[in-house]
Amino acid sequence: MVFLRWLDRNFEGAAAGLLMAVIVALISVNVFMRYVLDASLSWGEELTLWTFVWFVWLSASYAFRHRRHVRITVFRDLLGERAQLRLDMFADILILIFLGVLVFECLKLINLPFVASQKSVVLGLPIPILYASAPVGASLSFIRVLQHLYTNFRAKPEITA
Repeated sequence: MVFLRWLDRNFEGAAAGLLMAVIVALISVNVFMRYVLDASLSWGEELTLWTFVWFVWLSASYAFRHRRHVRITVFRDLLGERAQLRLDMFADILILIFLGVLVFECLKLINLPFVASQKSVVLGLPIPILYASAPVGASLSFIRVLQHLYTNFRAKPEITA
């Protein structure tokens, strides 16, 4: 149970931090190789791209976890606490619908025969591994939004006079 709690609190942040470190290391090594040794890594750029795509999708989930996505709150701030809570819940439901459709459509795309058989140019890795970043990130985001929706549903805003 302790491990699951740790995963809930830290998974996206730890994974995104690790991926960012890998990206920085790959770019640094490739710059050093190219400009100092005059011979760049042939696979460095492709691996950096793959790592960056996974980083973006995990970071999106991290942002949902901490409610750090960009929001326009001019209208929301004019409302009372109870109305703000209801508006947040409505927005969360719309986001859940979007993320659910996104996961479904991404899985359909990954399972297409011409996608499933593709390999990357330099590394020779299966392209579905790259494409899997979208449904994995969207699924993690779905869980995070669902957690917020549950928290908001249980919240009892104070009625101020």
